[in-house]
Amino acid sequence: MVSLEDDPVFNAGFGSYLNLVGEVETDASIMLGDLSCGAVGALTAAANPVKAARLVMERTDHLLLAGRGADEFVTKMGLPSRDLRAPARIELHAKNLKKLRAGEEFPYLPSLREISRDYEMGTVGAVVVDVQGGIAAATSTGGISMKLPGRVGDSAIVGAGTYANAHGGVSATGHGEPIMRYLIAKEAADAIPEVGVREAVETVIELGRSKGIRFGIVGAEESGAVAFGFTTEAMSWASLVEGELRTFRDSP
Repeated sequence: MVSLEDDPVFNAGFGSYLNLVGEVETDASIMLGDLSCGAVGALTAAANPVKAARLVMERTDHLLLAGRGADEFVTKMGLPSRDLRAPARIELHAKNLKKLRAGEEFPYLPSLREISRDYEMGTVGAVVVDVQGGIAAATSTGGISMKLPGRVGDSAIVGAGTYANAHGGVSATGHGEPIMRYLIAKEAADAIPEVGVREAVETVIELGRSKGIRFGIVGAEESGAVAFGFTTEAMSWASLVEGELRTFRDSP
């Protein structure tokens, strides 16, 4: 996850989209199979938001820290900070401001409901099962391009963007508001014990299609089986199971 946050290609960490006023506010969460979890929202200080989420889980009695308090926590914990505004994102923000000022209809503004096909999400997520069957899931994002300052999306909400239990874990990403409404991650993870991860993922994908939710999801179960699905036109994914690497390029 850290390497993905450090790569400006992705909408997480250094590659995060800028909000309406040209600032980066990141969200991230992490959860283990024993239901331990931590999350951060509207975070500006941490170079790696997923590390901040993990410290919330390990070092506090809370589940979610947001805004200024989250930034102060990051500083006190000694996590590295950096300017998260990648050059490409700054350029995109300038173009978006011109469109907005010209009166063009813009994704998520003013209603924050319509999803645009012109913008990629780029949120990153991962699910891991170790040799002892331990499970962890995590998700990290810069959120919606041109979002209102202070907006917190599904990646910071345990049960929406991230969920894990003793049987498996999932990470979901896409249009955050409906993902939160339907608790997509928990819906999928709760179904794993009964039907397995592949059918669990397919079930929430069908739910997403029926509700018009644009999102993608990856998951793994305690046996090591993995699954993915998406309602968007495409989604990049990769899996490593017993030394065998597969990516979206291998998918039929």
